[in-house]
Amino acid sequence: MRTLIAVTIFAAATAFAQEQPPASGTAAPSSQPQQQQAAPAQQPQTAPQQPAATNLVEEANAPTLSEIYCSGFVSKKSVSPSGTIVGGDLSPETTAYHEGNYIYLRGNDVKEGQEYLLLRHMQDPNRYESFKGQEKAVAALGEMYQDLGRAKVQYIRNKVGVAMIEMACAPALPGDIAVPYSERPRPEFRRVAYNEFATPSGKTAGRIIEAKDLDTFIGLHRIVYLNVGEQQGVKPGDYFRITRNYQSILDSPSESLPLYAPAADDTQKDVPKYNFKKIAGELPIRTVGHLMILSVTPTTATGLTTYVNEDVHLGDGVEMIDVAAEAPETAPSAAAAAPAAPPQPPTIQCSASRNPIQVGETTSISCNAMAEEGHNATISFQTSSGQIAPHDNRATLTGTAAGPVTVTASVVDDRNLAAHTSVNVDVQAPAPPPQAATLNELIFKQNSPYVDNRAKAALDDDALRLERDPNSTLMLEGSVNPSEKDSLAEARADNAKTYLTSNKGIDATRVQTRAAQQKTGSKVNVVLVPAGASAQQ
Repeated sequence: MRTLIAVTIFAAATAFAQEQPPASGTAAPSSQPQQQQAAPAQQPQTAPQQPAATNLVEEANAPTLSEIYCSGFVSKKSVSPSGTIVGGDLSPETTAYHEGNYIYLRGNDVKEGQEYLLLRHMQDPNRYESFKGQEKAVAALGEMYQDLGRAKVQYIRNKVGVAMIEMACAPALPGDIAVPYSERPRPEFRRVAYNEFATPSGKTAGRIIEAKDLDTFIGLHRIVYLNVGEQQGVKPGDYFRITRNYQSILDSPSESLPLYAPAADDTQKDVPKYNFKKIAGELPIRTVGHLMILSVTPTTATGLTTYVNEDVHLGDGVEMIDVAAEAPETAPSAAAAAPAAPPQPPTIQCSASRNPIQVGETTSISCNAMAEEGHNATISFQTSSGQIAPHDNRATLTGTAAGPVTVTASVVDDRNLAAHTSVNVDVQAPAPPPQAATLNELIFKQNSPYVDNRAKAALDDDALRLERDPNSTLMLEGSVNPSEKDSLAEARADNAKTYLTSNKGIDATRVQTRAAQQKTGSKVNVVLVPAGASAQQ
């Protein structure tokens, strides 16, 4: 059996190199992210150009990072946001922001370099009740919050934080909020025997009141919210049995329809007087699945379904179980005698979030690795150029030189079985700074500052150019012949500006005038100055 291991590594570009697993066969600790790995004995050795950065791959016997940090929660305690999303680098054309996008956070507690969890204060627009009394039960739990991902503030500009979304669960929208990032519990999976007609445990019991994404039918590895929490002794890692009695079927208009169909057959001689409603309360309570608690508040809990025998419904009951007492029995000896399957090496796939990038920019490389159940593994990567800064299970790589760059990611399990993959990223030289350029020349008659029709036609074209490029400006540089008065230079430039502002509606702040330093003729040079460029030529 293979189990998905979710690993997110943020990096920009890197080069191929083989690595060896640790000699001890154990995963390298995350506190030593720059330790180089050695290649397995059967792999050819290649000298790395830069030290390899190594990160611990998530263990197969725990929920994935996505399940942990995209689970959401329900709480009676209101969340106080550090900031609110007011837009992003793609505004206003785009209002939904994904992994790798920049968002703008406004708030008094937004700080440069700080990581934040992005949340959405949820409501159910349909107000549909999956079971009788659900709306009242949800209101009693508190407010629902959806996890949207994680972002890090790169800059503070004009009291607004510019943050990059490093991991996304769902698109972030204006109005969504940010709270300081904090580690969440990562409980381990436990093997629990399934018994459809288990004896009640007598431990903490509650009910599934709501589900992530407002789902009404829940399958395997889905998030649900319970009406029990810390005050009832619930903690992360606890297991609950999901139960259903027949009264819930009677309360459902759709599920109770079969009860109104004839229960007898023509071949029955002694037809009983069958009334399911009267005996429903005497029938056994069934187990329809198991769930594990991921996080808790004083009065609620967020759970992950770990086994389902059929669709789980909102309103189903839950009952805490003793995992040790419910451990599955040892496999039969016949199965134990079956030949063991050969060990399978792990696999790894990676992709870059941004490609190409410019020198000085960063990009993210996300990797998904798979290893056999019950085995730990490490992942490492190398780059032919650039700088890598690992953090937890991710790393940020900055391109430092133009040219193609390759990152090679290697995953090695605790049996020295390895797999490798590479991602190519094109690092481009930064675009040259914008330069001012002469658009045209306005010719004036000798000793005259008057803007004639020919000059006006040229200025009409210049006005259209400004309208198409709202961030640019014009510099009107007046000049004279040696035989003319010096004051004519500024008068000609001022008259051309007056035509643009009075006749063409151009904002006066976008048109500057000056006299040329040299006498080059009876004219005005029209110079286009792009945003960020200098008017000096």
